[in-house]
Amino acid sequence: MGQVGNHGYQYESAGFTVFNHHHHGLVPIFRYFNDAHHDHFYTANASEIGTTTPGQVGSHGYKCEGILGYVSPHEFNGSIPIYRYNHDQHHDHFYTVNGAEIGTTHQGHAGNHGYKCEGVLGYAYPADHSVNHVFRYYHEANHNHFYTTSAAEIGTTTAGTHGNHGYKSEGEAFHIFTQHHHGLVPVYRYYHDVKKDHFYTANAGEIGTTTAGQMGNHGYKCEGVLGYLSPTEFFGAIPVYRYFHAGHHDHFYTSNAAEIGTTHQGHTGNHGYTCEGILGYVPHH
Repeated sequence: MGQVGNHGYQYESAGFTVFNHHHHGLVPIFRYFNDAHHDHFYTANASEIGTTTPGQVGSHGYKCEGILGYVSPHEFNGSIPIYRYNHDQHHDHFYTVNGAEIGTTHQGHAGNHGYKCEGVLGYAYPADHSVNHVFRYYHEANHNHFYTTSAAEIGTTTAGTHGNHGYKSEGEAFHIFTQHHHGLVPVYRYYHDVKKDHFYTANAGEIGTTTAGQMGNHGYKCEGVLGYLSPTEFFGAIPVYRYFHAGHHDHFYTSNAAEIGTTHQGHTGNHGYTCEGILGYVPHH
């Protein structure tokens, strides 16, 4: 923070995280630059400048520089608002997710440093938003599927290869949030030593403990938190389905509904697995 880079710009830390690709319900943020005022301007409303063609000059002397990324015009789980401000005298637009920087988030109100609030640019992820790979393994002798974000636990992430403790990699299962944000919930990981079954749930009441090392209901011991997901759909999300094989005492999780062939709770599909509903919603990466 504070380091000066190219063109005289000083780094002030990460601001927020936008979507890289368009999904249903998202809108593009167009980026413009006014050479006379040395001002960068960002908006989801293309009519403000009147052009979305890179290199073309539109209203108020702003030239389009393309698309910054995509945001939601509405709040969603895990999101934060991006506030937009303008300093009339300096001809400077300013964007932040921290309303305390200017001291007001009310449109039309003037706050600190002479900046007036122009409302919300859109909703995006916080700067510390990140996701982890969830790797999937199978123990043939124990009929046990195992999921972890730590490749070191089994020692391989190459599908078809065997690693530690007799587990064979089945590749990547899905992605999961690494940090808790508004609207997200933790996914707890448990293990039943007798049945050799790993179990994952976002409902802490199922096992009755969220303390790592502590034994809960049905003989399952808590092994901590796998990561975080949303209990409801959000932009760019995919569901993770939960299944159970009663004969093998094996819980199975997948974002690919075709693997079992049913997503109807209580229905039994391929390989003897019965659908137990949706674990939650995760980002599609």
